[in-house]
Parts: sequence; structure tokens; C-alpha cells
Amino acid sequence: MIRRAVLCLLGVSACSFGLLAMTVSSAALADDRALLEKGVYLARAADCVACHTKPGGAAYAGGYGIQTPMGIIYSTNITPSRTNGIGSWSEADFARAVRRGVSADGHHLYPAMPYDSYAAMTDEDIHALYVYLGSSVAPVDSPAGPVTALRFPYNFRGLMRVWNWLYLDRTAFAAHEGETAEQARGRYLVDAVAHCGTCHTPRNIMMAAKSGHKLEGAQLGGWYAPDIAAGRNAPLAPWSDEEIRAYLRNGHVRDKGVAAGPMGEAVEHSLRFLNDRDLAAITAYLRAQQRPAQPGKAERSITETARVYEVDSRADRSTRAQARQERDARPGPYADRRNYRDIDGGAALYMAACASCHQLDGRGTPDDFYPSLRSSRTVRTSRPDNLVMTILAGVHRDGADGPARMPAFRHDLTDHQIAVLVRFVTSQFAQAPLMPDDHAIAAIRKFDTADFPARAGSAQPASAQSAMKEGLPE
Repeated sequence: MIRRAVLCLLGVSACSFGLLAMTVSSAALADDRALLEKGVYLARAADCVACHTKPGGAAYAGGYGIQTPMGIIYSTNITPSRTNGIGSWSEADFARAVRRGVSADGHHLYPAMPYDSYAAMTDEDIHALYVYLGSSVAPVDSPAGPVTALRFPYNFRGLMRVWNWLYLDRTAFAAHEGETAEQARGRYLVDAVAHCGTCHTPRNIMMAAKSGHKLEGAQLGGWYAPDIAAGRNAPLAPWSDEEIRAYLRNGHVRDKGVAAGPMGEAVEHSLRFLNDRDLAAITAYLRAQQRPAQPGKAERSITETARVYEVDSRADRSTRAQARQERDARPGPYADRRNYRDIDGGAALYMAACASCHQLDGRGTPDDFYPSLRSSRTVRTSRPDNLVMTILAGVHRDGADGPARMPAFRHDLTDHQIAVLVRFVTSQFAQAPLMPDDHAIAAIRKFDTADFPARAGSAQPASAQSAMKEGLPE
């Protein structure tokens, strides 16, 4: 009897131990899963895939060329390959590269890698990112591709020691006095993880952020990343909180703006994956960014309340009449509908290239699938950069609410035609028309590259010729 009782007790103990082991194992698996999910989220928030994936290449395998004032800087392979990636790196090596700009072999990275922003990332987030890249990304053992070879003196990477001494802020992230927890989270995302200032803060000739000009807007190749402050006297002050969140999530807001180029890419690869809490935190932080009062500079909120399909409104008739006048004044180029390269009438070009989507009166479509040009910040701006680049490169973006596509006209319109088209669009639909000449268009065009659509992961028409031929005025 005693022996049976002992055996029974031993059995119960073994069973309890087994249940305890299973519970501990399940908790460990849950912790591992949560850590991995956090790493995935951070990689998206930091937009790692955008710069470390070349067009048509494997994710995170590097080889993408980044245009900088110093020359083209090619991204590296950050897959867990032990031969060509970071598979042999310790977590300390990884943290030093991400936050200090120093690779595992000791060579200094160029600031095209935004380590000056990532410097504020916490140890916990660095750990989660390291675990994700090391365990869930497929290793790519082939070399990344072209090697960065900058001109003198930038080819001396040792100079980055001086750059880091001058510009790298190593201060650990901490909440500021008087800042809410939500604003602090937003600042962490904007300034560190999402590195918004990399594009939206102007840079000096050494690619360092200009002190005192945080998020005020900066030239980015042919694109211009605008001031994104949303506090008092700021450009986004008229936007509601929901409009700011919707723009980050979807890449567009009716009667406000449409994300294209690098911002479209940021939406597609990064911002649309952020949760509502973080989008609200970013909004709260941007709302806290104020600007000095500038009389006459405040953005006027525009709302197109009555937007319907029209084919014979006063605006429609005006556009068609201008196109006919252009044709009658110079009929030669219109004779051969297979060749429109000599057509230089703004209304005729608008009818051929734009009106089928944006409508003759520029009001777009009722569902905002084709946005209004009358209320677009890209059209109603004081500089032509983003309008010209949108015409050249098109729009190729996936937001949380679906895709947005506009064909690129880089191969279909000459510099002169784009200049004329920009003049017409801004004269018709904006308060102050832009008047770029052919040389200004050529200067912007040199920054255009056909790589972007492939990098964004979306196809585009090879040419807009057929659509233009159909749209020419009879």
C-alpha cells in the first residue's frame, strides 16, 4: 500500500513537472513570437527594405544606388549570409553599425545610412531588429552589386570619424519635460525609427542636418520634401488629425495631397503598416511643431464640395476652346496623329495627357480615385519640382486602402512640352501660375530615374503614347 502511494505521488510529481515544463515552453515560444513580430514591425517602421533592396533584387540583399551630393552610395547586403551579409555579426556589431555608423570590420558608413537618426533607438528595439534580420530573412550569399566609389575627398572613409565627432548625437532617447507620453512616442518614431528628418530636414554640403531647421523641408534629388510641421503657423496646421493619419496610412487625402516619389515609397513600404496608436503619436508630435508667423504664407484650406462628372461645363468648354485655338494657330503638328512631339500647346497637351483622368476642368473624379488638380498642394505650390517629377516619373504607390497608379511621361514629353504643360495646369488650377522654362525642366529631369517604379514593386505602362494620341483635340 505504501509503495503504491509513493509511486502515485511520484507520478503526480512527474505530471506536474511536465505541465510546468510545457507552460514554461509555451511562454518562451510566445515571448519569441512577440519579439519576432516586434522586429518585423520595426523593420517596416524603419523602412529598411527600401534602401537595402535594388530593383528586381532579393529583399535586403543591397545594391541599391542612393543619389547624394557626394556621389552614388550603394547599400549593403543585410541578410544573414555569413559570406556577404551580416550573418557573422554579433548583436554588438549590429548595434554599432545601426547607431554609430561603424561596420563590424571597423570601416565607417556614409550618412546615406541614417544612423544619425537611428542613434536614438533603444537597446530593446535594436535587439528585436537584430533577431528578425538574423532569423526570418532569407540569406543571400551573392555580392550586393556595385561598390561605393566616391570622388576625392569623400572616398576617404576615415573622414567620417570627423563627421561623427561634429554631427552625431549619441544622447539616449528620453521624454522631454512637458511632453506627453504620446508626443514622446511620436518624437521617437519621427526622429529615430522612421527617420523623417532624413528627407524633410535640409542638409549641409556634408549631408548633416542643418541645426535649427528641423523638418522644415529639403530638396531630395528632383523632388522636394516639404515642411511637415502641423502646429501653429505651420503648413499642415489646416489639416485635421484624421487627415494627417490618413495621409500617412493611405498616401492621399482628398483635396489636400497625394504621395508620390520617395514619399509614396515610404507609405508603401513603411507607414501603411504602422498601427493606429503610432500614427496618432506621430500626428501628436507633428502637431507640436510650430513655426513663426508669416503673414500671407498660411495655407488656404480648399474643399471641392460639388464634384461630379461633367463634359460641358464652363471650365470644360474653356479648356477645349484653348486647345482648338492652339491647333488653329499652328495646325502643322496636329496633321500627323502618330507624331505629337512638336505640339506645344498647353491646353492640347493637357487634353492628351491628363484630362482623361483628372477631367477637363481638373476636378478629378467623385470617388477621388483620380485626385483633383484644383486643390492639390503639388499644383498650388511656389515651386515646380514635385509637379514636374510627378509628370516625369508618374505615381506608383500601394497604400493601406489600395494602389494608386499614374503613368510616367518621361519618354513621351519633351522638356519644352512639360514646361508648357506645367504653365497651363498651374494657370488654370492654381492661384499663382508657375512659369518654368525648358532649362528648369532639364535640370529637374536629370534627377529622374526609371528605377523607382521597379523599386516600388509595381508595373507601369512602357509609354503613354496611345493615350495621348486619343486625347489630342480634333
